[in-house]
Formats: sequence, structure tokens, C-alpha cells
Amino acid sequence: MDDDYTSIEDYFSNEVYLTHSSDYEELLGNNSRPELSPRDPTELVLMYAFNAVIVATGIVLNLVLVKGIIGAKSNGALLFVLQIALIDVLTLLTCNWELYYYIRRTWIFSKLHCTLYSGLESFTSVAVVYFIIGLNFHSISSYNLAVELSKNALATPDAESATESLTEENNYEVATDSISQKRSLTIDYRYKKRRISVRLPILLVWFIAASESLPLFLFADIETLNPADSAEQPIKQYCTELTNTVANHNIVSLMVIAIRIILPSVALVITLAQTVIKFYRGKHFTQPDEIEENVAFSLKLSIFLSISYAVFTLQRLYGSLLQEIILQPKIVPKYPGFNPIVGISLAVLHYTASFIRPLVLIIMCKQKSNNVDITFTCQKRAENNSISLQ
Repeated sequence: MDDDYTSIEDYFSNEVYLTHSSDYEELLGNNSRPELSPRDPTELVLMYAFNAVIVATGIVLNLVLVKGIIGAKSNGALLFVLQIALIDVLTLLTCNWELYYYIRRTWIFSKLHCTLYSGLESFTSVAVVYFIIGLNFHSISSYNLAVELSKNALATPDAESATESLTEENNYEVATDSISQKRSLTIDYRYKKRRISVRLPILLVWFIAASESLPLFLFADIETLNPADSAEQPIKQYCTELTNTVANHNIVSLMVIAIRIILPSVALVITLAQTVIKFYRGKHFTQPDEIEENVAFSLKLSIFLSISYAVFTLQRLYGSLLQEIILQPKIVPKYPGFNPIVGISLAVLHYTASFIRPLVLIIMCKQKSNNVDITFTCQKRAENNSISLQ
């Protein structure tokens, strides 16, 4: 022993406060949040450009699309488009969390931000694909209804007999104070066949997305990992879902694979093939007047939205989400199987879809050949200079 101690008090005070003080400082330093290196100017320029071109413009385009659909009081397929536009707004609002997460390869935000990012990312990714699938089913059902009504119209000898077969006039008596009046009630049995209801499918998709993202809102947290191979490497923090047992982890993984990867992929491919076939078959007959919705335009929307999802976002399911699940319990960032440049490019490609979709949808609604009565600009009336949606 190098030091001489006259008492036991001198020994403990010297050992705790002098000999091992550096060890405690090192331990506290390792448990702190990771130090961030100065930002690369190129990184700042790219982030600002992405936020200005994709995020800000995409949010504006989606809000314009939402305003136009609500102002036109549209129904049917455009109600699905309305939900997708709202989801795209949420997607663009959460993209910066992920981009910084991937660029830094560590989570630099607080626990609250981790919870919001994990829950919203799951919610938006589930909702958008199931809304597109719901739109595909709606377009297919509308096409089948139009074909059925066309066949019924051809089978009817003339227009009068067709009207009589679809409507019925029932007579009934209404008794007043002293006079019994005979009135006629016309029941139109065609009303229930003129449209396909979309309220229940839309509510069902919202429920599925909320149910799938609820565990992430509840159990997402920051996990800190100390690199064991080199002491010079900084510690890393990951935003992930924490499960208390291996059994719970396996159950959650199977649910995610089934609900977010397998089921939407199969349903999207099948419904896309059906919409393409029915769109080309629909060119050979005229849509009946009883159908309130533009069936051809609904099929166009389904085809475009399905293809856009396959091009921009399907790679995310298999290149990022599936790889994260396979590599668990090891905690990894997004796109673990790719180098940083490819990974960030795929992430940007995914979020670019929320900018491309509303832009193309607005152009499609403005085309005269689609016969869609939706406008997205506000003009002043010449009479009283008041603003009205035109």
C-alpha cells in the first residue's frame, strides 16, 4: 500500500473520493446521452431542401385535396382518397424523426418523441395500405353493380316496363278530422342499388390501424447500447418496442408480419389485378344512369394508388420492417441490410409518395375526360367580392 493512514476514517475518505473518483465520472459519462458530432453542412442543406420541397409542399397539396373533396361533398371512392390524404399529412409530419434517426444512426430525441414516432409510423403505414385495398374493393363492387344494372336494363323490353319493375306505387288512406283522403306513395327500389356504402370499410380501417399501433404507443421506449468491441465508439440509443418476455416478443412479431406485411401484400396484388381487368372490360359498355358514382374514374384511382404504393412503399415492408423483425432481439435501425446511402434513399423514396399522390390526384380530378366536379381554388365573385370555393 503506497499511502499510510493514521485512522480508518482517513482510509475510506481517501479511497472513495480520491482513488475511485475517476471511475464514477466515467460511469456517469457512459450513461449520459450520446454526444453528437457537429452537423455536416451537406446534411443540413439536404434536410432543408427535403423539408421545403417534399414535406411542406406535400402537406399543402394534401390539404388542398382534402378541401376540394369536402367542398364538393363527394362520396364513394373520393372518401377513401380523403382518408389517404389525411394519412399522408401525418406521414410527412413524422418523416423528420426517421431521417435524423437514420442519418445519425442513433436516437437523438426524447422518450416522448420516440413514443410518438413509433406509434404514428405504425399507424400511418397500416392505414394507407388498407385504405388503398378498401378503395380497390369498392371500385370492383361498383363495377359489378354497374354491370348488373346494365344487364337488367337490356333484359327489360322498354324503358317504361323497366321503371315499373324497379318502382312500385302503393296506395294508402290517411284519416284526418272528418275526411278520408286517398294518397299515393311511390317507393323507389333502385335507391339501395345506386351506390356502394363506404362508411363501414373506412371505420374498419381506422380501427385496424389504431389496434396495430396501440402497443407501440404504450411500450415504445429508448434502448441504450454500449459498444463492446471498441471503447472509443460512442454509445447508441435506439427507439424500439420493449417486450418483457420472449413469448410476448414472438407473438408481437408474428402479428406484425401477418397484419403489416403478408396480408396487405397479397390483398394489394389480387385487387390490383382485378381492377386492371375490370377497367379494360368497362370500355365495352356504357355506365347506367342509376349509378351515381363515376365507376371508370374509381378504377383509375385504384390502379394509380396501388401502383404508387408498390413503387414507393412496398420496398419498406421487406427491406426495413421484415429485416428488423428477423434480426430481433438484436436492436437495429431502419434498413439494416443496406449501406447508409441506399438506406436513406429508400426512406426518402417512401416519404416522397405522400408528395406524389396528392399532386397526381389533383391533376386527375382536373382532367375533363374524368368528369369529376371538384375544384381546388378560391375565386372572388364579381358582384360582392366575397370569397367562394370555385
